[in-house]
Amino acid sequence: MTKTAAIALLVLFAATAAQAQSSANAEASVTQAKPQSSSEKVGENPPAQYVLVKTVVGQAMGVVDARAMSADPEGYNLLKYCWTAENVLGDWAERTGLTGAMIVRALETRSWQRDLARVGYLEAPVAEAIGRYEATLVAAGFTEAARARALDGLVMDLDGLRRTAPGTAQVHAIPRCEGQRRSFGLNYTTVPEGGRARFMPYVLHMICEAQQLNPDDPVRCDYWINGKTDGPMSFAGETVYSLRWADGSTANGRFNPEQLRSAGTVTLRLHPPKAK
Repeated sequence: MTKTAAIALLVLFAATAAQAQSSANAEASVTQAKPQSSSEKVGENPPAQYVLVKTVVGQAMGVVDARAMSADPEGYNLLKYCWTAENVLGDWAERTGLTGAMIVRALETRSWQRDLARVGYLEAPVAEAIGRYEATLVAAGFTEAARARALDGLVMDLDGLRRTAPGTAQVHAIPRCEGQRRSFGLNYTTVPEGGRARFMPYVLHMICEAQQLNPDDPVRCDYWINGKTDGPMSFAGETVYSLRWADGSTANGRFNPEQLRSAGTVTLRLHPPKAK
């Protein structure tokens, strides 16, 4: 996250953060008695956790850049990329709840910041306008109704900026998701056979690390999903995996599903022991 964007977010979240801290203090005794999971941390203090999530997403900008499109001569459509939980997280769309919503909106707003700069908007006022959009979502718990209202406000803010900067593109928000549905299904197999697998999007793994939680602990980093054996799984982006065989052998790693779409299957292997 750029310094300008971070400052804009922190200022706009100040009041919400104070309210969240009050709630956190009220539940302190419960928190001390029970170790927090990642999703519990997110729910306890959404303003601070959204800043953390957006910082993590900024470290994994590949998915944003991969979807970059050239500027449209009719203007810039804020909804051109169809950022949804299903398109970003696949099978984890429902499981991740508030964390997933934060990831999707962080990807969305980062794509706006990049694209609006390319069509002539100045970084600082755009960061402030997007910060107001994000603050509205955080305060409302990332509901779709709040997002619709916040989008209207953002379009108005950007239109005001355009009027003071000749040559910048007009901005609108036209839904496009109906024409962008994709299949992310992949089967998996283990070598040797019989390995029990669990998976998690790499961005969630990074979020747990940023929260100073052990990302390999399925209780604390509570986004792991056991591998399906009766059909394909929906892997939308880079994914980490953990394998265990009946003899106690284990393997861990990650893969990019985009490189495996044509094959339709990801093969996960037990790595041979390193020579001493």
